[in-house]
Parts: sequence; structure tokens; C-alpha cells
Amino acid sequence: MTVPNQSRLLADTLWLLTARSRGGNHWVSNVHSRIETVAIGGCHYPSSLLQASEAGESYVASPRSTWLRYAREEAIRHWPAAGLLKHVCSMLFAPLSLLLHGAGLDRAVIIANQLISTNLYPRWQGSDLSAMSKQLCNTHPDRPLMLRNICPQVDPQLFAHLNEQGWILIPTRMVYLCDPAHEHVSKHNHVKKDARLLADGQVSVVSHEQLQVQDLLPLRDLFRQLFITKHSPLNPDFSPEFFQLCLETGFLELHGLRWQGRWVGVLGLYAHADSGWLTTPLIGYDTSLPQELGLYRRLMALLLAQAKQRRLRLHYSSGAAQFKRARGGVPALEYSAVYEQHLPQGQKRYLQLFAKTLQRCAPPVLRRADQL
Repeated sequence: MTVPNQSRLLADTLWLLTARSRGGNHWVSNVHSRIETVAIGGCHYPSSLLQASEAGESYVASPRSTWLRYAREEAIRHWPAAGLLKHVCSMLFAPLSLLLHGAGLDRAVIIANQLISTNLYPRWQGSDLSAMSKQLCNTHPDRPLMLRNICPQVDPQLFAHLNEQGWILIPTRMVYLCDPAHEHVSKHNHVKKDARLLADGQVSVVSHEQLQVQDLLPLRDLFRQLFITKHSPLNPDFSPEFFQLCLETGFLELHGLRWQGRWVGVLGLYAHADSGWLTTPLIGYDTSLPQELGLYRRLMALLLAQAKQRRLRLHYSSGAAQFKRARGGVPALEYSAVYEQHLPQGQKRYLQLFAKTLQRCAPPVLRRADQL
């Protein structure tokens, strides 16, 4: 099921109207943000404004979770034996926390934020961005403006426009990008093996159209097993209502895996034809089953096949670096863009120092993590 532009518009509009009236928490259980509307290029997009910086707030709405809480978790997870490196990172967290607070980043207006791991944007013009920033600076004169998921390899034009207009680009994570149309991708041994595994008939793939309302809770449980329980409670914890929205509108196109009469995997596709990319903000599988069943490999094979079929490039998002590299993923630094020209001088100084620190320290740390 490919979501046409009109269907994409309807799904996004329903998401936005409901979030405006009920808050971001309606769609993502660990997000406590007010959702407003901002016009860009003649269309309306959601902007999230954090209501409270709680410890468990998801990184999709909380800059503190993006840069500090999640980074601390990752350091503990990936570098248990790298004592010196972990110690250096820990020493940075306290001063960075003070700078983040002084900059008012927890109060930032996060623009076009659909509260998913990877926001994909249309081909905005420089004039669209300029008009949007003027509008929001007038509405929120004491809040920084922020755009998540800015990557020059994904949208070089947007990256250039933001640079030209004085937005500060702060590194956030390493992502993995793949063009399934490139011949070298299909030649990867792991890609071939995963495709054979998906086609072995042992585990069946259930398409979006075949899913029923009663399937949603077990699919959500699979997503939570992987994203929330195994990985991090700072990941977006999509609500039951969100799964229902996906089923009814295709906001994310859901696919399920069944094995021996039970649900064992789920994949949520976000196909964005305007940008030319496809990503998966929602994935999960039964972590109690033997690794030999290859559930994650099957889901990744399905994801790659869907991207190739639609002739879209694949945004693998972050994490599982070696796994994604072995399946055609090319690492790229992703940034959050922050606009601060309208802020008081003191607040701007905090933000600039925060940005310079991360611009210097984050890339080598992220590249080091990419090699682990």
C-alpha cells in the first residue's frame, strides 16, 4: 500500500488536529508537549512546545533527552569497558546541562515535529523558511526555534537554506542512508541472505490491508518489547490511539509478521514521496524468541524491499551501526537546526557555547560509536 499525496495529507491533518486539541501525549505516551500549528510554504505543520522537562520525556520532543539523557544511556550501553572515554563524556554532561538550561532549549519551538524518530520534510524554499521564522519569532520572542533531523545527505537544499539564514547546526546522531537502486546494495551478502530468509515461508508477512483492529494491541506490545523495554524508555512510546490512527489513515503503513499462529513482528513505514525517502519510525519483534528465527533480519529485508519497490531512498535512522552498514547503510551526521537571532543576548551566548561544545565534541564521539 503506497500512501498517495492526498492520503498523506489527510493522515497528517488528522494527526495535527487531534494533537492540537489533546496534546502530543495523545499520540505518544511519554511526550508532554503542547502542539501548535505553523504555516510553511502554504501548508500547515505541527510545532511542539514542551510543557515539562520530565526525566522520562522522549527525545522526539525533549532537547535535554536528545543531547544529554539519551547520550548518557548510550555511553553506559556501548562503552562499559571504555572507562576513560565514558568518564570524559560524563564530565561534559553537567556543564552541558547548565548551558542547555541557560539557552532555554527545553522551551524550544520544535517545528514540523510529528513526534517520530525521523521527520522528513518537503522541498521548502528559502523564502518559506524565512517567512516561517519571522512568524514564530513574533509569536514566541523568548523561545529558540528548532528543526530536528537535518542532514545534508538527505536534503542538501534545506541544509544550505538553514546555513544561509543563520540557523545554528548542532550534531545529534549518526544515521544510515541507503539507495536500494544502487547495484552494490543488492550485492551485499547479508542483503541476499536476508531476502532468502524473508522468502522461506516460515514466517508470513501480513500487509496493512489485511490487519484488523484486534491485531493492534499485540503489535504494539511487540514494538514496546524492542523500542521501550530492550532499548530505551526515551524512545517514543506510541499510544494505542496512534496505532489505530495508522490502521485507519496510513499515517504509518503497518506490516506484521506471523509465526505459528502468533504475531512476532511489526514494521511501520513512513513513505515521503515529496522528499524521495522512506523510513521506519516503528519496528518491533518478539525478543523472547530464538535469534535463529531472524525476525529483525526479516523486518529489515521487508523494509529494503519496500523502498526498492517504491523507488525511494531508505533512511535507516540510527542505531545497529554494523548491521545497517552490512545492508548498504552509509553513515551520515544528522543535526538539529536552532534559530536564536531574536533571543536576548545572554540566552544567545549560552546557546552558542552549547552549540560550539557539541560541534567540537559530538562528531568524534559519534564516529567512535559507529565503529563499535
